[in-house]
Amino acid sequence: MAISGGQINAGKYLSWKDEYRSKLRSAEDLAAMIKSGDVILEPGGINIPHDFHVALSKRVQELNRVTICLGLALKLYDFMQPQYKENIHIETPFVGPVERTLIEWGTASYVPQHLNQLGPWQARRKPNVVSMVVTPPDENGFFNRSCFGGLVPRDAITQADVVMVEVNPKTPWLEGKDLLIHVSEIDYICESNADLVEIPDIPITEIERQIAAYITEMIPDGSTIQLGLGGLANAIGYFLLDKKDLGVHTEVVQKSFMDLMKAGVVNGSRKNFYPDKVLATFCVGDQELWDYVNRNADFLFTEVAFNNDPQVIGKNDNLVSINNALCMDLTGQVGSESIRHRQYSGTGGQMNFLQGAALSRGGKSVIALNSTWKDKEGNLRSSIVPFIPPGTIVTTPRTEVDYVVTEYGVVNLKYKRVSERVNAMISIAHPDFRDQLKFQARRFWRE
Repeated sequence: MAISGGQINAGKYLSWKDEYRSKLRSAEDLAAMIKSGDVILEPGGINIPHDFHVALSKRVQELNRVTICLGLALKLYDFMQPQYKENIHIETPFVGPVERTLIEWGTASYVPQHLNQLGPWQARRKPNVVSMVVTPPDENGFFNRSCFGGLVPRDAITQADVVMVEVNPKTPWLEGKDLLIHVSEIDYICESNADLVEIPDIPITEIERQIAAYITEMIPDGSTIQLGLGGLANAIGYFLLDKKDLGVHTEVVQKSFMDLMKAGVVNGSRKNFYPDKVLATFCVGDQELWDYVNRNADFLFTEVAFNNDPQVIGKNDNLVSINNALCMDLTGQVGSESIRHRQYSGTGGQMNFLQGAALSRGGKSVIALNSTWKDKEGNLRSSIVPFIPPGTIVTTPRTEVDYVVTEYGVVNLKYKRVSERVNAMISIAHPDFRDQLKFQARRFWRE
């Protein structure tokens, strides 16, 4: 590595441009450097290096026991096919549509982890190679690590044996010193013009509209908000256009934030912690969002260890944290990441922000869920159940839960006795299931 103690060392090069050219290789050259047993760390999302992965796929049968640690894959590369699971295996703390398939195939494994603890997990894996997509360098030779770069800590970069980047001019530049990395910190560079994968908004359902209407009433003007990753949380953002002077401290920037900022609803004018700045770690969306965040000084993107630290989050007064759930039991346990034993999403930063909201002066946290879901046969099932179904992962324990919202109302579970919690949860369940839930409650909670 050409960096020491964070100080740039020009070394033998006349300029950073000279150094850039000397490190330039093809994607095939970079893939040829990978050896059996290597542990490769990549950020995820649009920062997964496309050309490098295409080239690596051509070598997959030459390799054994290579591990790639990444988050939120957006493309299915050839080396991910089930016949190659002994050659290259993926470990991930994120689960999206691609990961669900890979886990079924046995070519990927899920690593349960709170989002602010990605650094310790990555350190434990001891990656010897870091590979990622970056922007072209600025006039001083600094790349920007862009939309998912904050999920890889600088320590992992400086401690790796080899750091390789794929420079893609289509990648947006996100404001924040944490995301800068200098040419001198890189060992090898390849250039790419691959299209970035867009993630469009999921259409908003009528039930989500009803849930959003309740939640918007819970957000006073001047609040600082956090919205979790996913369709329901993002949908809530679109229903806040009548609010005033909101601030944002969130883990992920989605398109609803862009609309709120353009409308002047999010301006940070009453925000006490980093006033006038939208704090976040990563960005998920499409070209319209990338164009908006590109070199936009209204944002401050930091590494996830800082952004998702509950103590840091709690420095925001009047923080309202809003996250999704898939199911809840009558006492308030939250299942947000699995459908029974099948991993559907990830632990993410839900607990980080629930705990941060609890530390915030005037703060509150909200768990939002649809009251029902449909099984494979099309039968309506209750998302509120007496007990968490066998195999279902509890993402958030009941001790951390504040407000719960369905399309049938709002309840506050904080400091409630178990019997009070049970009755509250039944009151916001789908009416078709309330009698059944009451029957079960009388069997198990006689208080």
